[in-house]
Amino acid sequence: MQHRLTKFFGKQSFSHENYGYLNACLRGRTSRLFKTEDYSIIARGTLQSLEQFLLESHYGESLRLKLVTSRGGPLRRIEAAIAHEVNLQLRFVQEKAEGEAKELLGVVLARSDLMNGRILLRALHTGSKNGEEPQWHNYGNLTEGFYSDLWKNTKTATDIIEGCRALGHPYALAIAASFAELDQSGNLVRAERMLLLSMLDLFWKKVGQFDSGNSRLLQEYLERSIDMWNLGIWLRQRYGQVSTVEATKMYLQNGRWIFIEKLSKTTILSEVVQGTPWQGIIKPIENNKPQEFQRALFVQFMKWQSDLFRADPLGVAVGLGFIAKYLIEWQNLSLLAVGLSLGLSEKELESRLIPIHS
Repeated sequence: MQHRLTKFFGKQSFSHENYGYLNACLRGRTSRLFKTEDYSIIARGTLQSLEQFLLESHYGESLRLKLVTSRGGPLRRIEAAIAHEVNLQLRFVQEKAEGEAKELLGVVLARSDLMNGRILLRALHTGSKNGEEPQWHNYGNLTEGFYSDLWKNTKTATDIIEGCRALGHPYALAIAASFAELDQSGNLVRAERMLLLSMLDLFWKKVGQFDSGNSRLLQEYLERSIDMWNLGIWLRQRYGQVSTVEATKMYLQNGRWIFIEKLSKTTILSEVVQGTPWQGIIKPIENNKPQEFQRALFVQFMKWQSDLFRADPLGVAVGLGFIAKYLIEWQNLSLLAVGLSLGLSEKELESRLIPIHS
């Protein structure tokens, strides 16, 4: 991968960055994150006790704000408060980072735009776009107001394409390209592939500006993301959701360990991931549904990022770990809130949480 980036984008052997200051700021904000024992207390309670728990925590200010401004019942209010607080913490990264740190962590934070783009694609494709406005990821390059406007004031793919092109931001144009694909093919997976591919093109250019251990770590982050996409397509093909010919067209180049040639020839999951870090999650779930395997991939991907928090005190790893820790907390608290509202048992709730290191 390194030689490809050098060929196309050139390298900067030195660039301004502020990892020392940034990482010190981020470390000071992780002590407030919930521990495993906090999740256990929440899982034993009710939706009302969760709301009280959050009021007395670092989510208190966001929850009090949502008590005033949020419509709907307790679940909607709690979900809004969690999203508001995590968005604040992740925007802090963008605000404090400078130079190389800002560019590289901006690639990770662009997950916000990728997630929002997918929400819009799926809503339009399924006809649910006229429903309740979703909780937007609001730590990327495009504002929450931009996505809210697309949600409220557009009806068709053409409307959304026009809205994105009018903004003109590269990430907005990537979203426009995905809606053009959806409009032309009517195929959601192809549209999501177009979104990811368009975003990846922008990410490679950003990462390719730098020649450092930090940029190589971001390359691995992107390559692992491509592996996850390719494994997801392979699973769809294996379970008959897409044809072999269609799957071959859906795969993306430049994965970390999972190569297209191997995916095209192999029919057994354990052989696909043999010799890769993904191999460790096969045994417990091989006979489960494809969604379970994809969730396990996501969990491992997030844990890998979270564990980077202590890898290099003067590098981008701290920021990567910080972002992952807050996204994991968002995921876990949302799961607990929904689970409690449905009356799920403590054991069932805890089994679905993403493990954390307390």
